[in-house]
Amino acid sequence: MRRGRIFFLLALIVFLGLVAVVLVVLRLRPALTPQPSQVSEPTPVIEVTNVLVTTQKIPRGSVITRDVVSLIPIQRQFFLQGMFSEIKDVEGRLAKIDLEAGFILMESMLADSAEELSKTGSDIALYIPRGSVAVAIPIDRLTKASYPVQAGDRVNVAVVHAFVDIDTEFQSKLPNVAGEAIAPGPRDPTVYLTAGISAPVGEGAGNAGRAETIPGLGQPIVVVPSESQRPRLVAQVILQDVTVLSVGNYAASFQDEQAAQAQQPAEQPAQPPNQPAPQPAKPTPEFVSVIVTPQDALMLTYLMANGAQFTFHLRAAGDNSRVQIEAETLQYYLNKYNVPIPVKLPYGIEPRVNTPAMPVITFQPTPTPNP
Repeated sequence: MRRGRIFFLLALIVFLGLVAVVLVVLRLRPALTPQPSQVSEPTPVIEVTNVLVTTQKIPRGSVITRDVVSLIPIQRQFFLQGMFSEIKDVEGRLAKIDLEAGFILMESMLADSAEELSKTGSDIALYIPRGSVAVAIPIDRLTKASYPVQAGDRVNVAVVHAFVDIDTEFQSKLPNVAGEAIAPGPRDPTVYLTAGISAPVGEGAGNAGRAETIPGLGQPIVVVPSESQRPRLVAQVILQDVTVLSVGNYAASFQDEQAAQAQQPAEQPAQPPNQPAPQPAKPTPEFVSVIVTPQDALMLTYLMANGAQFTFHLRAAGDNSRVQIEAETLQYYLNKYNVPIPVKLPYGIEPRVNTPAMPVITFQPTPTPNP
């Protein structure tokens, strides 16, 4: 009996030892298992190359020198054909266009000689989009509302027409001139025509009129116009959201600018002390150039040839909306704005006013006294 108890205790001790060994092996197994080594990914290598950029503003026609360009690195994938990576490739060449600071120089921006530069055309043509053209329209102070429009503004172009009735066959303005016919038969040798004009146009007697009957008398008379035909005016906005290319004259070539500089006097007369130098008077612009389609340019040319009056309506910055605009006529004006036709009254205002004249206010600026 005692032996059996001892055997049971030994078996229990052996079992507990095996369990302890199994637990220790399971706990230490992750540390004993070889882990795959982490391979570090190599850092990608970015290939770069140097390109030439401008370090200051270079006017058109100026010579490229070392002090106006610099090399900067860019990724090779962004390097385009026509870029430069050596200063010697651009040194001594001429700028075809005005170059701002920070421009990456391209082959198309440079010329090798003045002869080649003169063939590139004007700078202003670079601002005209492909498929569009520029057309110059004559202006005056009323047209531009004291000249607020500047290059780059967006405007609407309005035009005013004057229409008259004409004879379809003669293509002349009505009313026609009446002629008198001479009855057949013997006539004075000094008479060479069987019909002739009895009076010049506009003097009444020679104008063709219409037959009317005097009310109350029943006497027929011929009524002729007292003046020539009055034209009928109509105004309409024909173009919307048009870009202004330039205002006034524009120096189109570098040679013209050089000639203007050469004509300036070398020495300016000395100014008295404490007196500001006189400012040169700005020339009054006589036309404005706008960017339009070729068809619209031809239409504007046709209107200018027919003496149409143009007006520019300045648009708000960033406004590219289009609206439906009705043509303005006398009838539309009366109906739209509810303007009544004055009735004929048995009394009136004295003195008589035939043409309304608004008062004009002129400002006399106070001159600045000399210090």
